[in-house]
Formats: sequence, structure tokens, C-alpha cells
Amino acid sequence: MELGSTVTLTYVGTTDDGQEFGHADKDHPMKFQTGMDMAIDGFEEEILKMNEVGEKRKFVVDQYKAYGEYLDDHVERIPMEQVPRGKVSVGQRVWMSSSEDGVPMPVTCTAIEDGVAVFDMNHPLAGKDLTFEVEILEIEEPPENFVSAAEKARHMKEQQKLLGGDQANDYR
Repeated sequence: MELGSTVTLTYVGTTDDGQEFGHADKDHPMKFQTGMDMAIDGFEEEILKMNEVGEKRKFVVDQYKAYGEYLDDHVERIPMEQVPRGKVSVGQRVWMSSSEDGVPMPVTCTAIEDGVAVFDMNHPLAGKDLTFEVEILEIEEPPENFVSAAEKARHMKEQQKLLGGDQANDYR
């Protein structure tokens, strides 16, 4: 399959312990354009290896090409009197923003102990290898002048330098 192809597929996603975390069936398939950062990296890499409608494949995406490793320093303890709206329950996903950047992000309340709520800012699938069973339903060829999200980002960075923007080196 070529980068830029639009693919329609079914899948079942499970964690190492066999728990299903997501699925798409023929009545409600997943559809995305490759090369546009619309799926996790490891999933897209495996999909790009598939070439035929009707092709089925089972593969594992390791945590680093899925949602990253679980980071202990992404867990915060916040006194309940500082929790907006004051009510939260264990297991509940809420949107919170940090004072550093103010950008809201989903977090999970993992415990409430002695008037303190524990919030986990890791993605719920962080630190987990993910198994996918996939079937390709349709493949649409890429548009003639396809530009991937990565190519566009590189181009924009170069343009910014040319126009007097950020002159720093990128060490990623």
C-alpha cells in the first residue's frame, strides 16, 4: 500500500491480558488516510505492509510505537478542595489543565485518599503492547500530489527559518 492511501478496515484491539480496548466492524469500519498522523505509528506501519482488499493480519504494536511508556512522574496528587467542581470519583476521566501551559488534557482519577485525589495523566494504554487483528475492506489510491503530515511539518519548519523565525537546530 502506498503512503497517502485511504484505507477502510475492521479491527479488534486487545492488551496483553486479552482485554479488548477497541474495535471497528463492517457496519462501523475505521477509515483513515495513511501519512496524515491519523493512527498510532506502529499501527500505521503494519497497515502499510498490507496490499489487498480482504487481507487479514494479526500483529503486535509495542508500547513505544503505540502510546509510549508509563511514566510515574505523570501522576499528580491534588487536594480535593483544589479540584474544580469538587466532585470526582475513582475511575472517572476528566479534563484538566496545568498551570504551565493551560492546555486541557484528559486525566484519570485513580484514587481518593485522605482528601487528596490522585490523577494519572498517562494515556490509559501507556506502557502496554497492543495486539490488533485487522481485515482490509477497501484501499483508495493516494491523491496525485499527496504531501504527508511529516513532509508538511518539515517544509513549514524550513519556511519559518527562511522567514526569520526559529533559528534553533532540531535535535529530534
